[in-house]
Amino acid sequence: MFKYYVIHNLEKYRRERITTQLQQHGVDMRDVKFINYPNKKDLTYDIKKNFVQKGIKIKDGWIAVTYKHYLALKDIVENSYPYGIIIEDNVGRFKENIPIRLDRYLKELDEGWDIIYDSDWISYQNMNEEEVKPEKIVYKKSNDITYGKTGEIIAHGGTKSAQFYMVNLDSAKKLYENFVPFNHAPDMWMNDVFRKVNINSYWAEPTFIVSYHSDENFKNIHVSSVSYESFFTKFSIYNLKSKIINFLVGIKSI
Repeated sequence: MFKYYVIHNLEKYRRERITTQLQQHGVDMRDVKFINYPNKKDLTYDIKKNFVQKGIKIKDGWIAVTYKHYLALKDIVENSYPYGIIIEDNVGRFKENIPIRLDRYLKELDEGWDIIYDSDWISYQNMNEEEVKPEKIVYKKSNDITYGKTGEIIAHGGTKSAQFYMVNLDSAKKLYENFVPFNHAPDMWMNDVFRKVNINSYWAEPTFIVSYHSDENFKNIHVSSVSYESFFTKFSIYNLKSKIINFLVGIKSI
């Protein structure tokens, strides 16, 4: 019933860690697809020309990861999977069985739900929307920008980072058909898409995820995916290639 997609950057230790986490928390790896390409160095003229909005400033890393999310949505639609779970490989660890958690989402979600996010990026209690209660974990999230008490933006819309979310088939179709050309990292860009097609977004609270960046066991072990031996050569060639392509397609580097 559930199809899982891991947005992966080819770093070996990340693949090993997320694979271990998924297996330990109830996921059959036969139901998992790794979205490995493109990474920054793989971005082509065609990708930037056909999938990125012109005239914007955007990082190559954002282009690569956003395009991978698009490919995951595409695969859900083309294979008519009822539910797709998209996971970025910087998830540190899970606190409980994943399929059981997803089943609980389905029991609590309203009939017209489109997507649900689970991440420890920020608490739903800070949104000042629906009251958080101990007996429930699913809450409707507004697609509007949320402001704090002093006027600062604390959430840009219905997304709760793009680290872990579940989407149903009908909603995957809506997102897929309106996803490109994009102009930002996946979570920021999806907020614009949500407002355009009126997506019914939900957040899980409390989260069952500990992120890579907030877990002391993982956040200090990042290893570059570029080998030290050829770093400077690859870096200079990559930069030159990126600047030329960006100039030709009409986007700006950050």
